[in-house]
Amino acid sequence: MFSFIRRHQIILSAFLLCLVSLHIAVNAERGIGGEVIVRGVVSTVSRPIQKGFLTLYSVFDRVWSNYIYLVGIREENRFLHETLHRLMEENNRLREELLLAERLKEILRYRNVLGIDSLAAEVTGYSSFGAAGWMRTATLDKGSRDGIRVDMAVVSPRGVVGRIIEVTSTTSTVLLITDPRSSIDAIVQRTRTKGLVEGTGSRTLRLKYIRQLDDVRPGDVLVTAGLSGIFPKGLEVGRITRVEKGEDNFFKYIEVEPTAPLDSLEEVLIIKELTRG
Repeated sequence: MFSFIRRHQIILSAFLLCLVSLHIAVNAERGIGGEVIVRGVVSTVSRPIQKGFLTLYSVFDRVWSNYIYLVGIREENRFLHETLHRLMEENNRLREELLLAERLKEILRYRNVLGIDSLAAEVTGYSSFGAAGWMRTATLDKGSRDGIRVDMAVVSPRGVVGRIIEVTSTTSTVLLITDPRSSIDAIVQRTRTKGLVEGTGSRTLRLKYIRQLDDVRPGDVLVTAGLSGIFPKGLEVGRITRVEKGEDNFFKYIEVEPTAPLDSLEEVLIIKELTRG
């Protein structure tokens, strides 16, 4: 019996399917029998599949929409970032140009106040040598072809800077007043006491040859005495910050802070002739 079924299972299966189909067709109008069973089975089987498909479609739709949205936001952020960076660079450039214009106006006003033949120059570099920076110089962008010579005075609207010690055709080197090799005849503006201002190799100066009896106090302003033939008389050199009794009990020990911002200068004036116009 079983061997017969195994040998003819395909034919028997086809026959059974035909009977089921015939039964469904006969009872189709009445909505009973096989149709109801098949519909129920199909509905039961397909419902979770449809629900899963709809859920998967909803998830995919959200993911795709969010991805497209995020791509758009990312592109917009990149554009805004580039625009902001460009505007910041433009703002910095315009700010630098404005600051330069203000500094040049200040230099021009100071030149007019001096009434002396002078030339504006740009500071292109600084140099210091030794462990303590004892030698201090600055490089300017004007040289012999601009009429610059050794021992010309260099000043700023804030005060004395130094003097030219070396010249090439296109550049010149300034010995700053803080260099130990620098010395300037100076006068205490308040009392007209004369002394010599020397560099210390640091950020300060030293006023020498002031006697213990001389009236010199912290806060006093020093100006050039005009005795060397390099610096015009009356230019501000610095302000006294410290006064003590000297070791020799004859001269005072006096420290001075330069009024010119020597470490941050960008433009200066080179005095070409001491004769006032």
